[in-house]
Amino acid sequence: MRTRSLRGLRLPVVAALALLFFVTSFHDAAAQTGFVPYYGKNGKIRYDHFKWHIYTTDHFEIYYYPKHDLAFKVPLVLYKTQSEFQEQNIDPSELPEGVLAFAEPYRDRMVLPIDEPSDALYHLITHELTHIFEFDIIPRTLLRRSLPLWVDEGLSDYETGSWDPFDLMTVRDAAIADIVPSMTEFQGVQFADGRLPYNLGHAAFEFIEAKWGKEGLRQFLFALRKSVIGGGESAYEEAFKLKPDEFDEQFDKYLKDRFKPFRDKERPADYGKDLAPKRNKSRYVTVVSIEPSPSGDLLAVAAGNRKDQELDIILLSTKDGKVIRNLTSGFNEGFGFEYIATPGGFRNNAVSWMSWAPAGDRIAYFVRTEKNKTLIVQNVVNAKIEQRIQVKTVDMPESPAFSPDGRSVVFAGLRNAIGDIFLIDLQSGDIKNLTNDQFGDYGPNWAPDGKSIVYMARVSGNNKLFQLDVASGKKTQLTFGTHDDGAAKFLDADTIVFPSTAVDPTPGIINPDVAKNGNIYNIWTLRLKNGELKQYTDTMTGNVSPVPLKDENKQQKVAFVTYYKGEYGIHTLNRTEPIHTVATADFGAPGPIIDFQPPLSHTLVKQNEREKGKFEKMFLEGRPPVNVGVTSGGDIFGGTQVTFTDVLGDQQFNLYAESVSQYRTLLLGYTNLAHRFQYAVQGFSQTSFYYGNNPGVLYAASYGFLRHSDALATQTERGGLAFGIYPINRYSRFELSGGLIQFQQEYNDPTLQDLANQYQINTYGRSLFSSGTMMPLGAAYVRETTIFREYGPLSGETLRLGYEISPKVGGVLDRQTADIDARKYIRLATNGVLAFRVRGLKSWGNYPGYLYFGGNSEMRGYDYLSFIGQKAFFGDAELRFPLIEAALTPLGVIGGLRAVAFANLGAAGFNDLPFQVWTKKPLSWNPIVDYNINPLTFAVTPVYGPTQTINGF
Repeated sequence: MRTRSLRGLRLPVVAALALLFFVTSFHDAAAQTGFVPYYGKNGKIRYDHFKWHIYTTDHFEIYYYPKHDLAFKVPLVLYKTQSEFQEQNIDPSELPEGVLAFAEPYRDRMVLPIDEPSDALYHLITHELTHIFEFDIIPRTLLRRSLPLWVDEGLSDYETGSWDPFDLMTVRDAAIADIVPSMTEFQGVQFADGRLPYNLGHAAFEFIEAKWGKEGLRQFLFALRKSVIGGGESAYEEAFKLKPDEFDEQFDKYLKDRFKPFRDKERPADYGKDLAPKRNKSRYVTVVSIEPSPSGDLLAVAAGNRKDQELDIILLSTKDGKVIRNLTSGFNEGFGFEYIATPGGFRNNAVSWMSWAPAGDRIAYFVRTEKNKTLIVQNVVNAKIEQRIQVKTVDMPESPAFSPDGRSVVFAGLRNAIGDIFLIDLQSGDIKNLTNDQFGDYGPNWAPDGKSIVYMARVSGNNKLFQLDVASGKKTQLTFGTHDDGAAKFLDADTIVFPSTAVDPTPGIINPDVAKNGNIYNIWTLRLKNGELKQYTDTMTGNVSPVPLKDENKQQKVAFVTYYKGEYGIHTLNRTEPIHTVATADFGAPGPIIDFQPPLSHTLVKQNEREKGKFEKMFLEGRPPVNVGVTSGGDIFGGTQVTFTDVLGDQQFNLYAESVSQYRTLLLGYTNLAHRFQYAVQGFSQTSFYYGNNPGVLYAASYGFLRHSDALATQTERGGLAFGIYPINRYSRFELSGGLIQFQQEYNDPTLQDLANQYQINTYGRSLFSSGTMMPLGAAYVRETTIFREYGPLSGETLRLGYEISPKVGGVLDRQTADIDARKYIRLATNGVLAFRVRGLKSWGNYPGYLYFGGNSEMRGYDYLSFIGQKAFFGDAELRFPLIEAALTPLGVIGGLRAVAFANLGAAGFNDLPFQVWTKKPLSWNPIVDYNINPLTFAVTPVYGPTQTINGF
């Protein structure tokens, strides 16, 4: 999987689509559904309808849709843009935007969008194709040990043959700061930058090649294969004759020797005070992009919030770094968007993320809302969002910049999968393409006079700066060379400041090792009139996101983002004399712009193209999951599901099996996920249980001596259902269902069933337990905004409103049912939760249904499923809080121990009986204190005790 950093800040909850589980239809409100009591957000909304085609080559079957023509060789499943890529169904989980592509090991599918510049796309394909190679060499099955992340991702990055400046920066930093982990034990992410396992793995394979050659690398892979399948010694001992700790020592030495020439270069401390919030004293653990207010008093900062696990925009004082305000305090859903959008690809903080209005009263940034992005214009004084402009005609907009008059915003985005610079009028919302060329254009910023825009474009494999005359559309290339430049800001009308990986071009000046292992972003300026370039920093890691800043004396400074010891910081530069001064001509001169040419080419053969069949190439999807647990009543439950799907994951056949106690559920269904309206048809057999221990209602009061477990009852259903959903947005949807079901309700004990039938017929004129055939037709509205953590819900709300009718047709049993389930979660401090839930059901008609509940999280403290009724409700209020977050014990670190203080109120009744939940008047009753048994007839006679009075409330 190819990812970029910073997306780990957002941990979205991914809920599986509820199509496959017929128990979500409330024709029988079985409490067994309480094991999964959340309805789930609409994780995958198909905003687009894709007409898939297949193009066959010697080695690949390329799945694509003709909306974007193929002109070169690309493997497997292609999406035009990142936003459409996020609609894929091959991986059922929700993919954040930081995932640029992925390959899966079970059917060797590669899935990627093709909206990156051609050289970046080539590297992306190489990365994912290497994964397919790895999956073939090292099996990934149920009984195999998994590989460390750095092996899989490191080899894939190594095979691309290139380093991204940000990736190399993290490795260089780890080596110089002496924070290289033990690679033989390195399993996951231990640093702020989530790509460090990728990057250290890349470096590790370069180390293997440098010391043992390509043959050593091959031997290591086959040794890994043997160790993963359970045979042979350690892969390090077999391939290199080294113990794992010896490999770690030699790799650590290799990195330190490789980056030794950089040890004496500048560190962030050389620039003065760090204005970023301190990680150990603040919830803001990382800062990635900055933007100064026009007055220079404040910095708007994109910062990772440890408490909320989201990206926020905060305001910092430029004097002392004090956090003045969090403009996006709380969860993003409260502001009406999913998350703050970040630049795509590997641009990271080499381009701007937000912009101040010229008056200094507003700030603009992009957020994710549904498929499209929305431009947010927010007041920095009261934090109110003044304007929301949905950008529907441009994909993946980023880097907004206010015009000098504040009337429009220029930004970068994709149209027809090509990056261009666009202008949006804030009053009308009209969007205009300003560059409209074949190259990826990014990071625009206005000149002070509002007549031109400076932006960067991906040309000939590097990012270079261009200037666009807005009136005429004329483009002028400003920087040249084989290095990368970042987005520029204007210091004055003639000078721009920008990050660049350029080095002094004078022959013989730069150490070859520095040139080879550098690729470092430093701060440079450019005079537009004479082409004079000046370098102002010479850091060991990287300095990016430079912005002009005025101090208290109105003197011009430059603020920028630094990186050291795995952490980002904010520093300012007071240096007046440059380190180097060169001319743009020293790096090159204007000439023909040649796009990247891949080393392989392919001639399109139209005869190899065909439209994909709906059920073409169905296969077993992954490992069938196995789930096992215990209810609060002590019953064991478990289940599994086998899924057959097509290559795209759109067409699925499912076999689902579940058991609670000895009662089983079997389901065979078909699900279609190809469109926005998604549907399933399924046949099933289910037996669920509950406890009908209700003397005086379901059977004679004289049998009140029966234990809870003696009154076990079951409901068996067999039939078919059709079920569909239409997502309104990310959080809300409509559900429709219909089917034909044969069912039977009865006590497990035949004697009790006979006694109950006789009592109910004598008392009510019919049996309360029903058996027969029903034709339920249902509709529901579902809303889910819950934010989850590893211990459960933290904040948000859940609502389900449903109505179902089974019409009287022939011998079909008739009933109507209304159902509501509402929950609210309020966050307290960091991990405390105040939770509320209300559930109610009313069923009427000749054969009404039931709601049975109790135990688990539904009326805690009561016997499991001890409430049953045709009209029923319960309400819970719970305070959930941590008892032990983490504690060091002789057994190791323990934690995650939580407690719940709760209050319940609930009742259940039957339609033919009075249903009074509470009263202010006192009530009298005679409790049964004993039973007399007739030794001849074995008849049971209750013995009543003295009358007792219960005060009302």
